[in-house]
Amino acid sequence: MEDKLKEWKLKFGELIKVQSEEEVAYLKRPTVSEIEEYNKLKKEDAYLALEFLFKSCVLEYDKSYEDEFILSASKSLLEELPEANDFILSKESGVDGIKKSAALVRHFFHVDPYELSIDKFYKLVGEALWLQEHKNKQLEVALANVLVKTFDNGTF
Repeated sequence: MEDKLKEWKLKFGELIKVQSEEEVAYLKRPTVSEIEEYNKLKKEDAYLALEFLFKSCVLEYDKSYEDEFILSASKSLLEELPEANDFILSKESGVDGIKKSAALVRHFFHVDPYELSIDKFYKLVGEALWLQEHKNKQLEVALANVLVKTFDNGTF
């Protein structure tokens, strides 16, 4: 079982273990499309939605799971999930600096900034800020050239 857990962790990241006195299940975090489907089903039938979520996320489905366990496990899984608001960045300057820096690093270098050492992260943040400033200057020059060519009436 330990080998399976290692394999699952490599494939799915953090796992959620749910257990009762008789049953144990390991669940992966749901994908966006699974949450979307869960939300659709929830409007029609809450039980069906929770069952869908459990079956989508359980890593080894045992048909002998009791209904109560499936419902409880699904509710536990939902409690473990972050809210969308936890990830929204503030438009205010000086707030969410790490998250905003991480977005720049991810954008320019296509790496997961949360996996980097702090030294490497700050090095890439510096490079990303330079790249962003450089791109802004290039855009400024390009716009100035367009405006000159558009509105130049030969009087200069």
